[in-house]
Amino acid sequence: MSDLSVERSIMQALADNPRVHPDEIVVQVHDGAVVLRGSVGSPVQRVEAARTARAVPGVDALDDQLRVRLMGVDGRADADTEAAVLDALIADPEVPANDIGVEVRDGNVTLRGMVALYAQRDRAERIAMAVPGVAAVDNHVRVWLTVSADDVAEHVTNALGVDAIVGADQITVTVVDNDVTLAGIVTSPEHRTTALAAAARAPGVEHVNDALTVRSHPS
Repeated sequence: MSDLSVERSIMQALADNPRVHPDEIVVQVHDGAVVLRGSVGSPVQRVEAARTARAVPGVDALDDQLRVRLMGVDGRADADTEAAVLDALIADPEVPANDIGVEVRDGNVTLRGMVALYAQRDRAERIAMAVPGVAAVDNHVRVWLTVSADDVAEHVTNALGVDAIVGADQITVTVVDNDVTLAGIVTSPEHRTTALAAAARAPGVEHVNDALTVRSHPS
């Protein structure tokens, strides 16, 4: 049975359980391992959701990450919005949704967690803002893979190596978030290509901007 089939079966089982509100629950399935995320209104609902999901054929393991919070009408709307934001993050292949937590209060979304790139952090915020019912997003997601200008410069220097005329290639490195800009002078188009490729291989670099100028070194 495919993961998608198991996921659909779980959602149907949750919908058939009168003690559970499936709109508040997000189901993820990978190789038979199931994760439940979202907020429910009582411990009974949490237990019922986990029991119901665990009983579905094809479920090999269950990770119950559901949170319990008391809900009135507004709270239930927030729970639905939370599930919708989680669904939207999970649906985007560029966002590590499993590393991002979502909380909603009065339509205001708080994102927490840790991702590798600034672009992932910003993308998660844009995705959350686009979900109906979201009034504002407070982004507390942190980025763990920051780019070092010194590290990029070392990669570039090592790549040019003995082929570069000492002192002839004058390259400066500027870092903004996970984007790098190389500026200055190189002595050949080959050195330019090599420098840009080396910078792109440095840890955490997402994009390299080329502001280099080719100027042949006099013989």
